[in-house]
Amino acid sequence: MRIYIPLCVSDFSREALSPRSVHGVTHELRRVFPRADEEGLEYAATMSAADDSLRRLSAADRVLRRTVAVAEVPGKILALPAPAGSNVPSVLLLREELPWNCVESLLVDEPGNESLVRRALNGDENAFLLTGEIELLWYDISERALLREELNPPA
Repeated sequence: MRIYIPLCVSDFSREALSPRSVHGVTHELRRVFPRADEEGLEYAATMSAADDSLRRLSAADRVLRRTVAVAEVPGKILALPAPAGSNVPSVLLLREELPWNCVESLLVDEPGNESLVRRALNGDENAFLLTGEIELLWYDISERALLREELNPPA
């Protein structure tokens, strides 16, 4: 199953991605958007992961850009959240660590929107909604080290 994994800057330096909430095209997402095509459903899952990435950011991060990893994983390492766990129809639980070699690509906010992300991070609901309009740029997984340096420049 294709999943969209919300990241924060520190994830780029880890050996593997830790268990966490991720997003995918679930039965519940299909039920909520019955007329959406596959591309529209994947977009909805991607944007939910980007929202979660924003929530994972810290005001201490030097570069505030949402990041999402895209991976194909076997369904056996995923679980549905507990009934009270989430009301987001795309959410799944990644039950075990995921090595970086399972990640196919990375999606990162277009540069120049950090002040909007900072406002959203500080609780500005309008700014949070506007982050949905930021273009997510596609990077091949081979560019991970480059992105790690770009998102966490030396002080």
